[in-house]
Amino acid sequence: MSRIPLSQARPGMVLAESAESPDGKYGLSAGLALAEAHLRVLRGWRIREIEVVAALEAAPALDEKAPDAAVLERFAHLPPKEPVVAALLRLALARAAEQPAPARCRIPANRPLPPEAALSPERILANDPVLVSLPEVFMRIREVLSDPDSTVEEAAAVIGKDPSLTAKILKLVNSAFYARTMRVSGSLPPGPVDSLNRAVMLLGLNQLSTLAMGVSVLPLFKDIPPECVDMRQFWRHSVGVALVAKLLAMRQGDPNPERFFVAGLLHDIGRLVLYKQLPEVAGATLSLALSTGRPLDDVERELLGYDHARLGGMLLRKWRFPESLEQAVWRHHDPMSGEAPQEAALIGVADMVTVATLCDGGGERSVPRFVPEAWRLADLGASELPAIVAAAETHLDIVCAMFA
Repeated sequence: MSRIPLSQARPGMVLAESAESPDGKYGLSAGLALAEAHLRVLRGWRIREIEVVAALEAAPALDEKAPDAAVLERFAHLPPKEPVVAALLRLALARAAEQPAPARCRIPANRPLPPEAALSPERILANDPVLVSLPEVFMRIREVLSDPDSTVEEAAAVIGKDPSLTAKILKLVNSAFYARTMRVSGSLPPGPVDSLNRAVMLLGLNQLSTLAMGVSVLPLFKDIPPECVDMRQFWRHSVGVALVAKLLAMRQGDPNPERFFVAGLLHDIGRLVLYKQLPEVAGATLSLALSTGRPLDDVERELLGYDHARLGGMLLRKWRFPESLEQAVWRHHDPMSGEAPQEAALIGVADMVTVATLCDGGGERSVPRFVPEAWRLADLGASELPAIVAAAETHLDIVCAMFA
């Protein structure tokens, strides 16, 4: 048994005495066989020395044997004394045994980046004819949304030309989640919403058109290669962010919370562009983020010179989405970098809450960074988090099924 600098610790060594986080709330117990992830947790806690005994032949796999340690690893880079971070960690630990471990990318982290990694975001977006040639229904909805003289009947007629889109919209509007929304606004209908005209009347022309635009582009990404992302998990995360973002907007009395739902649904669309256009590049960045415990957007900026949020915002600008949606997607990892940070802040907070407590980011392991200014703009305290998470969790499976 000996005390060694943490820098000399190796997987397989066994803790001879417990190690605690700076606030004393969390710890790794004596007798634990250390895996690499445990060492990252200890480094995140700024532990300098540990007491160890002899190494084992093989340390237990963190994801399979120690769900609590896996959660601590995902939070290791966050400030543990921040009340909302501590509250999210408590919720995450309570769900640790129920949550599946994030899927690992099957592309090796040390594979050299291919030459196409040097492509600029503009070149990437210009190289895919599918992303340039949008569905006709999208183009028509966009025209309706940009025309102040458009009528309810015109919006319903445009959306109604796509039976699949119509079915998704009506299912969503009739869901328990939207019943909750309309109950809060005082517009809860007495029976089912069985026509687009009625849906537009209840939600409003802009809200329903924005929702239809967001939903209409989802089929463009149905052929993403499966090597480095589980698309069902990816869309589950996106829907989770959409639900939390809309709940946050409703708490603030925003008159058009639908745009927050759509921004949440599309906040990681830049990742899908990379998976579709440059799968080797996307796989390499994701693998490096997973193996080092660093946020994915940091790794992307280091290796590519831009991140998926910027790429997604540029795509929405190319498609002429409303500027508020474009900026919410573009700035969600750095809300204060824009001129109007409110919407990006709510999406960033919703992303952090969702990754921490509901479902990971489609393979991304670390919880997004804590941005104090964004949480102040969201006006969300630690005591309110359990109710927000519970409300989103109640509707997550049902809303996900609508996008299947």
